[in-house]
Amino acid sequence: MLSVAVQGGAMRSIYALGVVRGMVDLGIHSKVGSVHSSSAGCVAGAVLAGQARADDAPDLTGLVKTFLDDLSGRNFIDSRRVTKMVDVDLLVSVIREQTGLSVASLTKHALTFEVAVTNAVTSIAEYFDLGRCTSDAELFEVLRATMAIPVLYHRRVRLRSQTYVDGGISDPLPLLRALARNPSAVIAVSTVGAGSLGHHLSGKEALVIRTAPGISAPVRGLMLAYNPLARVSEQIMVQGSFGSVPIHRVTPSDPDVLTSRTETDRRRLLRAEELGYADALAALSDCEFEDFSEAGAG
Repeated sequence: MLSVAVQGGAMRSIYALGVVRGMVDLGIHSKVGSVHSSSAGCVAGAVLAGQARADDAPDLTGLVKTFLDDLSGRNFIDSRRVTKMVDVDLLVSVIREQTGLSVASLTKHALTFEVAVTNAVTSIAEYFDLGRCTSDAELFEVLRATMAIPVLYHRRVRLRSQTYVDGGISDPLPLLRALARNPSAVIAVSTVGAGSLGHHLSGKEALVIRTAPGISAPVRGLMLAYNPLARVSEQIMVQGSFGSVPIHRVTPSDPDVLTSRTETDRRRLLRAEELGYADALAALSDCEFEDFSEAGAG
């Protein structure tokens, strides 16, 4: 079974959509048995889940265009919205409307789609398997929770008596969760350059987090530190394997193309998506992956 781990990063996640497009053109998508994402990496995860198992999956080029149309400009990110600079509600609606993601579609095809969330009180990473959600409504609340970045989004998300914020705070790239599925191989999709996963905040961003109200001390401390799970994931990706499991990393060959997490210019976002596509072809074209249908769900 092939597992895929996807990092988020707000609008940098458009890069991961390009990686998914490359995987589809290479025919790798049909070999995927589990997807593990964090923060806005769930966008690429949802698209990959739809392509991997749907018999009538939408044309991916058209789907990427729709995402760019819906999210560029001031639609998704707008600094004039003081309490909702990042409109997570809009992004969740776009995922729901464009991907056809549902509990039924995941369970029908035995596809694991797991997302990371951060406990808003303790800062501990927790994980939800979307195929085991009690309803589609809960599924989309989990997606809202994994992207609920403090300060830029106006609220925490409550799930099963706990409150959560952005999963990228506690586990930026859920590589260890992908490895826990006992896969034959893992594709790790990173939206930052090699060596940059989970670095601590500095400058203006750090000042905002230090002084912003409504963030628990453990979450605030983790946002300002070098994330320990990110450190471990980075070390594994540098090694290129974990035990006998090969790790195929897809990371920006030109990180400057991805610019800012709050990029809104459609042309720049399109270049980021195209870079993801090119990097996927370069990293994965010569790889051979076990067929999911033969290997089973693990």
